[in-house]
Amino acid sequence: MSNDAISYSDVIPLGYESHNDSLVIKYDVNENYYTNISFLWNGKSRYDMSFNCVLNNTIRTCTLPVKESDHAQMYSEGIIACTENNGTFQMCGYQVPLILFPSPLIISEFRPKTRGGNTTLSGYYLELKERLFVQFENHYFNDQFRWVGGLYLIPGKFQSKTPDRINLKLKVFPGCGYRTIVWENLETFNFTYQDPNIEKIDINESILDITGTNFYNQSIFVAVKIDNNIIDPKDIISVDFENIKLKFNYSDPFSSKLNVQVGCCDYWSNKFQITYPPIPSSVNSIPKLKGGLLIINGDRLTSSPSSNNNNISVTVGDSNCSIVSSSSNEIKCNLQSLSNQKLNNSPLIVVSINGIVNTNELLLNYDIPYITTFSQVNDEIHIIGGCFGNINSTQIQINGKQVLNQIKSIKNDETILILNVQNQIYNFNISMESNSIKSNEINVDVKMYARINEIPSVGNKLINFTLFYVNSSNINSTPKIKILNEQSNQTIKSILTNVNESVLSCSFLIESNCGIINYEIEIGNQRYQSSFSYESPLINNCNLNSNEVVTCIGKAFGNIYNETSIIISNQSISLNKEINNSSYESISFQMNEEYNILGELYLNVCGLSSNKVIINTIPIFKNISIPNLFDTNGGDIIIIGKYLNNNNTNITIECNGEEILEKECKLNNSGTSIECDIKLNGPNDKTCTLIFNYDKNNSNNIVSTFNLIYKSPSINQTSIINLKQGGILTIIGNDFYYPIDKVTIIGDNGNGSSDNLNCDEPKFINDTMITCFIQATNYTFNNIKNGEMIFINVSTNGKSGTSKVFKYLTQSDDAGQYSDARNIFQNLLLSILIIIIISLFISNI
Repeated sequence: MSNDAISYSDVIPLGYESHNDSLVIKYDVNENYYTNISFLWNGKSRYDMSFNCVLNNTIRTCTLPVKESDHAQMYSEGIIACTENNGTFQMCGYQVPLILFPSPLIISEFRPKTRGGNTTLSGYYLELKERLFVQFENHYFNDQFRWVGGLYLIPGKFQSKTPDRINLKLKVFPGCGYRTIVWENLETFNFTYQDPNIEKIDINESILDITGTNFYNQSIFVAVKIDNNIIDPKDIISVDFENIKLKFNYSDPFSSKLNVQVGCCDYWSNKFQITYPPIPSSVNSIPKLKGGLLIINGDRLTSSPSSNNNNISVTVGDSNCSIVSSSSNEIKCNLQSLSNQKLNNSPLIVVSINGIVNTNELLLNYDIPYITTFSQVNDEIHIIGGCFGNINSTQIQINGKQVLNQIKSIKNDETILILNVQNQIYNFNISMESNSIKSNEINVDVKMYARINEIPSVGNKLINFTLFYVNSSNINSTPKIKILNEQSNQTIKSILTNVNESVLSCSFLIESNCGIINYEIEIGNQRYQSSFSYESPLINNCNLNSNEVVTCIGKAFGNIYNETSIIISNQSISLNKEINNSSYESISFQMNEEYNILGELYLNVCGLSSNKVIINTIPIFKNISIPNLFDTNGGDIIIIGKYLNNNNTNITIECNGEEILEKECKLNNSGTSIECDIKLNGPNDKTCTLIFNYDKNNSNNIVSTFNLIYKSPSINQTSIINLKQGGILTIIGNDFYYPIDKVTIIGDNGNGSSDNLNCDEPKFINDTMITCFIQATNYTFNNIKNGEMIFINVSTNGKSGTSKVFKYLTQSDDAGQYSDARNIFQNLLLSILIIIIISLFISNI
């Protein structure tokens, strides 16, 4: 190759282009160039072609046209050419090296397998001069094949000659990822090996066995991702072109789907999903015709924390089991009862978690009795398990022997069996037989149990217990009790003891006499801890007396301040200040302004709360307030007191022998006042009597006397009357009463005395208007000018009002002044009339 380049260095192209329909070579204007070429075979020309050359400034472009039929003929053992220089013939017979000729044109995808081997390379101009191999540039320094040089080159050898000069077989060495073919003229063609592809993954405990195609056999170029996390290369056990083995220990406690990818030379395969399914390994039995709670144990029985547990399902045969709860190693679900026709004695259990189904087989066997544990509930032994049958058919074996009449009851869908165990038996093995099937056997160790004979009353120091299951070795020992509430942990010996086989009755004197008592009873080497409670406080009633002292009656109140507290409306009363008296059956305290007397009250005695009650209050009278004078329609009085309410407050009001209806009185929200609307007409003032909480059997009823004072009439304006002519005088004002006694016009004569003129026939229109008649007269008032205001007086039943509003006019008065005054008064009357009409309309709505 280097010799050819030196021999023909006088033909030096600037560049090349390869097209389907042409080959293009560019030269400098002063360089030699090819004009035609001949393809030689066995030393003879077998196919000739000519270039078309065009000069453009300093660049000469020579194009070799290629027809479709030319492609199959463009091959040779050697190429010769004729050359020119600026149109001057140079020579013919130059041997053309491929280093000075355009590159092949690849026309289809070239993607060898990673294993290498014969691969079709399709293109034009591949055999212009017959090639033995092509050079591959290696982009991976640590690849297995390399030729040390300026470039890392790998020869790819062409196989046996074939008439097909377009589709050639090229033997490719193994590789992966991105590679480059380097042509003789140092132009390149880039390609990639085929991407890895996963076809199957077998999981064998903690080994993943990945099968597929186009993996690579050099581990340095191989990587594995599981859910986008690259596995440590140290965990890759082996690599080959079709198989990869690696260690992968799935330790999550939940079922999951994982995506696996294989990467070779940074080119990644398809995502292949593997599953770690739930593994249900055991299940309890349930009654065939009742159904019940299935408890499935195993591994990976829940979904990941990021998933929804609603996607967990369990089917038993054709029936759904309703999920109750799930954890990594347990699923609980309720299976409904089925009819006999539907039942399969051993249905298959299928657990599905987020679409992942168990692959192992687990069958449900009905009606197999089993015992899981036991519990001691006071003096009862509860055997816990399932499929216990019914009390009439189930048999019990204690210490291997069948016993009768020992089953007290079977409850909770055959999952709890309660035994009547004889007191002499303390430790035994128990099994049972139900539906002709025998259960497993467990050991039951019965513990001593103490029961208080009755709830002690507060203050009672003698407490009686009964001890059950006392060992024979301890039966003659003296019982002792330790009160665990007390810091001293004082131990008290029994003062009375009575033995009946393994049952022992004993009595203790205990100083703590209220609340909940934690205790430990010891007899010999047996101990029992529990607690008992004194009776809770009970309130019968709470009453408030006139001195504002509350007394509550009941029982179990306690008699020590620091043991008893009083709560009223969620506010605790300070005992050392407020409680006047306390005993087991009553308690008294002074009511305080800050307490809400209307709220609920209860007691707390040594931590035990009583029932809640409402205080029965007695209303307390203080005084009567009359904020305003009464008017024509009456007025309001306010009764001031404490603890007033509609249920306990009776009032009677009498004014001058007339009783006021109680419905006219309203209680305010705070219970401190009652406002009464007294509708008594004036004008006469009245003396009233209030009887507070009247009781005919009580001679000490509260009586209060008060006076109703009515307003005097007030005059605002009168109509205009000419005394010479006389007429009806209209008087506007307030607080006029019926009947009107007298209306008098009063004039000052200037010497300290007055002249009076009566207005006859006074009439009451309403409380704001009256009329009277003035006789026509020539009477005149001394020292009073025409149009001057003088006094007018209205009197009724001892109430009198005077105002300077009457305008004195005679016949000689200016007619215009009279007209103006009349118009003003008429407008005032019209306004008053409108107000009266509106008031009547509103009152009738």
